[in-house]
Parts: sequence; C-alpha cells; structure tokens
Amino acid sequence: MLIIGVDKLYESAPPRKTKHGTFPVVDNCIEYKSFGYNPCDSGFVIGEFFEYEDVDIKLVSDIKDEKYIYPVCVRDFGHSLGIHIWEKIDNNTSFLDFISKKTLSHFRSGQAKLLIYYGYEEDSIDGDSLFRLHSDLLRKLSEKEIPIESVMYSDANILLHTESDIKDIKMVISNYCTNTFYRYTREHKQNLYHGKHEKSIENRQKWEDSRNRIRDKYFLCYNRIPKSHRALTVLSLYKNNNLDKGIVSFPNYGMSSWDIVEKKEDYLKKEHYWWILKEEDIIEEYEKYSDGLIEKLPLRLDKGFDICHSITHFNLNHYLNSYFVICTESHCVDRKESGNALAFTEKTLKPIMNFHPFILVANTGSLKHLKEYGFKTFSPFIDESYDDIDDAGERFLVIEQEINKLCSKPIEEIHEWYWSIEDILKHNYYHFYNKFAPKERQRFLDEISFKA
Repeated sequence: MLIIGVDKLYESAPPRKTKHGTFPVVDNCIEYKSFGYNPCDSGFVIGEFFEYEDVDIKLVSDIKDEKYIYPVCVRDFGHSLGIHIWEKIDNNTSFLDFISKKTLSHFRSGQAKLLIYYGYEEDSIDGDSLFRLHSDLLRKLSEKEIPIESVMYSDANILLHTESDIKDIKMVISNYCTNTFYRYTREHKQNLYHGKHEKSIENRQKWEDSRNRIRDKYFLCYNRIPKSHRALTVLSLYKNNNLDKGIVSFPNYGMSSWDIVEKKEDYLKKEHYWWILKEEDIIEEYEKYSDGLIEKLPLRLDKGFDICHSITHFNLNHYLNSYFVICTESHCVDRKESGNALAFTEKTLKPIMNFHPFILVANTGSLKHLKEYGFKTFSPFIDESYDDIDDAGERFLVIEQEINKLCSKPIEEIHEWYWSIEDILKHNYYHFYNKFAPKERQRFLDEISFKA
C-alpha cells in the first residue's frame, strides 16, 4: 500500500477514489503565491494515478509512524521555486516555505519523501525543467535542511534519464496523458471501440462499416495553440493546395491563450517561425502565403475549440471521415547535445485510440521511442526518415514532402492503403489499452513508492 500525506481535505475539493475510500484532496502548498498566482494549485492532478489503486490518502496531522509520500503538484516549476526563468528573477521564496514543521522533520528523518510533480509538462534544458533549475532547487532544499535523498522529481519528459547527468535527485517519468486517457475511458465508454458497452459496440460497427465507403477527407490536423511548427504546418497545407483535403483547425490571432507573436501584424509572418526554417529564402517562400491563409481564419471545427482539443474527449466523426493524422505535437525543435525533451501527449495518443496512422510533426526520435514502447508505425508507405533529422527545419521540409506525396494520390488509393494496415492499427489500439497504459501507470506508482 502506498500512503500519500496531505495537509487538507475539503468537501468541495475534487474527489479522488482509491481502494481505501474517496478523498476530497486539496493540493499541498496551495497557499503559496508567486508572480501573481498560486503555482501549486493543480486540482491535485497527481491523484489521477491513485484512483482505484491500493493508495491510502491521509492527513499528515494523523500520520504517526507510517512512511509516506508528500506530493506537491506544480503548474510552473520555476514559479513554484519563486524563480522567473525568462526575466531572471528570484523572489527568494518557494513552496517549501509552506511545508509544515512536522513534514519537514519527516523528510529529515527519512519517514517521508517530497515528490515534486510536474507530470503534465516536459521541457528541455532551455525551458522550465529540472535540467535548467537543478542548482536552484538544491540551494532551496539546503536552506530548509531537506536531504536530497528524501526528494523526487517527476515530469513528462521520457528522456529524463538519458539527457542529463543529474544523479542526486530521483527522477520519475510521468506519462500523464497516457494515464488520463486510460483512466477516463475506463469510466466513460463512449470513447471506446471495444467492450460490451452499447456506445462502444456502436463505435466499432461504424468503423467497420467505413470499410465499404470512401471517406471525404485525407487527413485530420488539430491545432489549438498556434505554435511555430503548427503555423508552418497549416501554411504548408495552404501553400500546397492541401488545406481543403483535410479536417483542420487553427485559430485566428487573439483566439488562443498564447499567440506566440506579440503583434497581430506578425501573425503567420516570418517572426512566427523563422527560427525553425532559418534560411531567408525558405522563410519568404512560406511568408508570401500568410495573408491568403489569414483570410480563411479561424479554421474552427467546434464552437469553442473544446472537443477537438480536449484531453479526454474525441469527435469520432472526424476520425471516421479521414484516413490519417498530421499530428503537431507540443514541441518540434532542433536537437541539442544534451538536455532535450520528448513526450507523448493526447495529440499522439488520439490517432492511436481511433485506428489512425499518423505523421508526427514533433521532436526527433519520437517514432523511435513509440516503437520502443511497443507501437508500430507506417513505413514504407510513409517515409519516416524524418524522425532521424536533428534540425527542425530540415525535418519539417521532409515531412512536408510526405504530406504532399500522400495528398497527391487518389483518395481511393489512400483508402486501400488504410485498410491494408488494419492489423497495425488494431495492434496499436489494443497495445495501448492492454499493455502500454496499465504498465506505465503501475511503473509510476512503483517508482514513487518506498520500495523502489
């Protein structure tokens, strides 16, 4: 049994149901305020790993001799340490200031371990990660006399152990999106294509029936936040007359929580993506299509950009009416010598969970790591050599060639290819539910336990 120590339980807090009861947990250190907000207010997101498991959640005030984990979930790692990495500010506070004397004494005696959980994000050495903030964390832990062996750190970067020489802090990889989908679909069967639930049976039948009809669109491409590689992807689709061949979302300036560029006049212009393409003549080739694309924006597939981009919901009709996904993951950057990041979010998992092949506009090595997890990909019909290219601009141009190749084929040929890889699509789907997701969930729980 894993014991989780918390400071507060409130009836109004999100309930987490484990084998030992239902617990309305409030985030530890939630009161800590930094840079105008509470960076430890996450809705106790780590609790998704504990639901229906052999986990007991106890108030620290009630704990006597038991060993326990004290999780602090952070929305921004730097801010939780009182550090603004971009403005190079340290306000000389941190969430550690809000840990009780009793809990601090338990860290020092070895009865408790501090788990800093940033599990729904991944970032490289250039961003908000332990890679960048390691020395700052050590300094602030030392100020509180917290032994480093009583501390664990977790985020979604699957390269945590291979891209760093950090040895003094135990690092635990959190496949957060994998666990979220796995947990949610076990409770809400309307997303499934297997099982005995009425909606699951209906979904499977719709998919089987689509074997006998040509679908309307070649591909599906969701883009909620207009990150640079997503802007380039949609510009490329427009430039190559492929936009109307797909189901595509992309916001207008001001619709997203982050527009990437500060000025409206820079939206979809070179300032939006120059650092990916780098070469001026190539940048200009894309930029000249920006005004035409802007006239078509927003490319909206639902009322509030909600269902398409949800971490828990699907629009099954989009998958049943297209053949492959152009997946613009959270990051698509140049590979560095060290400190790189890689994670699989809902953007990669949704095609797997909906019997779709995919092209990943993502960091180098993404397909390689998917295959290491046991999934199958789609070579030779899709040239997947792009996955080995370290330079993001070169990688993108090869991806563009593959998209153009697929979209130039008669849709009847794409239909035939799609059903020819039915066994691969089924393998990926069932591998996710039967092996990958439950295994990753159990691995996480094992690694944060005192037994590990």
